[in-house]
Amino acid sequence: MKLWDIITLAGEGVKDRKFRFALNIIGILIGGAAITALISITQGMSQEINEQMELLGPTTISVQTGGFGFAGGGGGELTWRDLENMEKIPHVALVTPIVDRAALIKIGGSSDYAQVAGIIPDEYLRVVRNIEVDEGRFLRRSDKGSAVLGANIAHPPGEEEPIADVGSRIIIEVNSGGEVRTATFRVAGVLSEVGGAMITSTDDIVFITLRSAQQLFGLGSQVTRAAVEADSIDTVDIVVEAIEDELGEGVMVISAGFIRDTVGMVTGTIEAVLGGVAAISLVVAGVGIINTMTISVMERTREIGILKAIGAKSRDVLLMFLSEALITGVLGGVIGVILGVALSQVVSSVAQISLGISLNPAPSLGIAGAVVAFSAVTGALSGLYPAWRAAGLKPVEALRYE
Repeated sequence: MKLWDIITLAGEGVKDRKFRFALNIIGILIGGAAITALISITQGMSQEINEQMELLGPTTISVQTGGFGFAGGGGGELTWRDLENMEKIPHVALVTPIVDRAALIKIGGSSDYAQVAGIIPDEYLRVVRNIEVDEGRFLRRSDKGSAVLGANIAHPPGEEEPIADVGSRIIIEVNSGGEVRTATFRVAGVLSEVGGAMITSTDDIVFITLRSAQQLFGLGSQVTRAAVEADSIDTVDIVVEAIEDELGEGVMVISAGFIRDTVGMVTGTIEAVLGGVAAISLVVAGVGIINTMTISVMERTREIGILKAIGAKSRDVLLMFLSEALITGVLGGVIGVILGVALSQVVSSVAQISLGISLNPAPSLGIAGAVVAFSAVTGALSGLYPAWRAAGLKPVEALRYE
């Protein structure tokens, strides 16, 4: 038999058994959709984090005591001697001190806790590159009673109108060692919304000058962390090791590359685990295909006998049943990919609306091709035994089958 005749017979077999064929496709597409959605979401998370890390620059290094991440909040302080020692390290282009802690922010009749960052403005702009002012201006070194608000501070999510703009008065209240301190600032500027940045977002931060923050939090000359810039990408690891040797244990030294690699490992593990769990549904679907096609072979025994009696070879019968299984796998995979992409967008929207978490799925042709190929292989392997059984039927016995 010609290949086209075999494919035609396989298509007719599928057409005659639409309901069973549809059930098998549903089994395949559930697994394909789950794999596509989950991997698209995890890859989107990884891609977004990598893009945000690029805003820090590949030569940026974060130094803090007792904590993790560039967004700060460590459990100790760095002294000016620590900063001076880091400045003396070879290949260090800049060391800028930062004070950041949580505080109660009062604006008009509204109050909520937010992160307050005390910075040296011009130096901070060198290491954090996603700062864009939407209204007013950014801080200056000479500012004492001025503050710059992140987008969510000036216009909290869920509020119809902004609660602060340029010129508004804000009160920052902190509790330090049982002592309550307050300070009043005027809004000099409001930053543009960064959005889904997971690490470098400025949306929920109030910026004031370093000296103002030290006075407010009662830190004297100490700071909570420092941002260090190496003079080139090639010297980042050298600088990291030198800082660790200089400051000793208890200090967390993190480069942008380290965070990127760590996030990649974490999301890769999540992707593998979730993909494996979703792949189980494809195995279950494969068992369903085996069952359905085995019954189909029993029902079509006389048809197989007739085909062999008129000259069809065992190989032709084998290919015919394998083609049916392959068609099931391919169609289920293609539909699963389409539904998976749609599902990932739905999950992203729900997370944004209900949890305020920004997820940007990143489906790709690579993911789609892998899911379709895996579905096709699952279908073909599942149909292998029923096809082999059909090919092994003897013409005489098949024709006598009732």
